[in-house]
Amino acid sequence: MASQYINSFCFASEISEFLDLNKEEWLNAMIENYSFVTPYELSDEQIVAWSECHDVLQESLSEIVESKRKYGSLTIIFEYVLWDFDNENGVRPDVIILSKNRVGIIEFKTRSINDDNYKYVTSQAKKYRHRLLHNHLESKDMKIGTVAVITSMKDYYKINGRVKCVSPDRLIETKENLMGVDPKPHPDVNRWINSDYVFPVREKTEEEERN
Repeated sequence: MASQYINSFCFASEISEFLDLNKEEWLNAMIENYSFVTPYELSDEQIVAWSECHDVLQESLSEIVESKRKYGSLTIIFEYVLWDFDNENGVRPDVIILSKNRVGIIEFKTRSINDDNYKYVTSQAKKYRHRLLHNHLESKDMKIGTVAVITSMKDYYKINGRVKCVSPDRLIETKENLMGVDPKPHPDVNRWINSDYVFPVREKTEEEERN
């Protein structure tokens, strides 16, 4: 496991602080911290994806905070690195929203969703949910909401398994799934970010026992 990347992220703040930042300030922070989350070079495509993500979140989260100010005190984390069985550099949900009792996962996709490719759209989000629920120690007893935002679609909302797939204009409808009804800030965000991991113990086979 390439542990130098685990528990790293590109940006984290209260939602209200994120909303007060302009796009250039936020993008500069994301670009500056990118080397902490991966050994790979930052591509222009990634910066464009971040820019689109910023626009969607600024609009939706502004409406959500306006409807209930408590949402603004929750923590938003971008490109948080989770340990993964199949990738030594970990995997990174696009967005985590952290409250006292809940973790909200938001994954952005550009490809339109249909009956043939919905598994592609939802597979990463499901993996992130599984890692948090079963391996990320600080999240094991928390409720986890998972949303995939398909940026190329409009007026779309469908539940595929445990993942709500929505167009940007309907992201606001998932606020309770992501953040709860009466949210409270997490009491120790740094502890959550620096969580230990737990792993299931596999019983040895009879052959392994003999050897």
